Amino acid sequence: MTLKDKVAIVTGATRGIGKEIASQLAANGTKVIGIYARSEETAKKIQDELSRDGHEITFYKGPVNDMEFVQKTVQDVINRYGKIDILVNNAGINRDNFIFQTEEQDWNEVIQTNFGGTYHFCHAVIPHMVEKNSGNIINMVSVSAINGREAQTNYGCSKGAIIGLTRMLSRMYSPYGLRINAVAPGMIETEMIQHVPENKLSNFLDHTNTNSLGKAKQVANTVMFLAGDEDSYFASTVFKLDGGFLR
Repeated sequence: MTLKDKVAIVTGATRGIGKEIASQLAANGTKVIGIYARSEETAKKIQDELSRDGHEITFYKGPVNDMEFVQKTVQDVINRYGKIDILVNNAGINRDNFIFQTEEQDWNEVIQTNFGGTYHFCHAVIPHMVEKNSGNIINMVSVSAINGREAQTNYGCSKGAIIGLTRMLSRMYSPYGLRINAVAPGMIETEMIQHVPENKLSNFLDHTNTNSLGKAKQVANTVMFLAGDEDSYFASTVFKLDGGFLR
């Protein structure tokens, strides 16, 4: 497959969507570098499982909003492999609330992690991709950035900013062989929604054509499609994967 022997960085790689993306890339022969913030035990378990099946994944622990950590990690990857073919900016947190109920600390943490982390990794990786005249960046956003869900003020704004960054960087670096796109999932069945009250979840589903939650595997399948070289004409595109979410 076209993904064999490619090198990919996946942020937020130990849970939910990120875990599924990292696992699918590794299973298709990609050398995966997973970034995570908290659980060393989870990272080790994933690494052991994939290694037993003959797949390659290496984990780095650190905050994506720390430019020094990001730059050091990217340089380590370059020193080891000589290239970075794929970057999946998936790491994200949420502190959902209405605008006037949002604490400043919650606002800053969400913006710095979601948008800041994406910016930092793009900033560190793009020069190496430009040098090779090749690269593929996939930014994970959200339907909240597209539809503007009022109770997700900071989260929606952070993901909307990533859409703007995606389109701006695509305009700048497509002439250098880079493909930069985004995927906007709806309500996906992961750990991230475990705290969502049942009445709010039901309301979301009532306004979704399929009346169902999405699966992490479905999101990862979309990322795999974008990560391959077969359909390389996609650029600056936001792929909605939301079951037909209406509002």
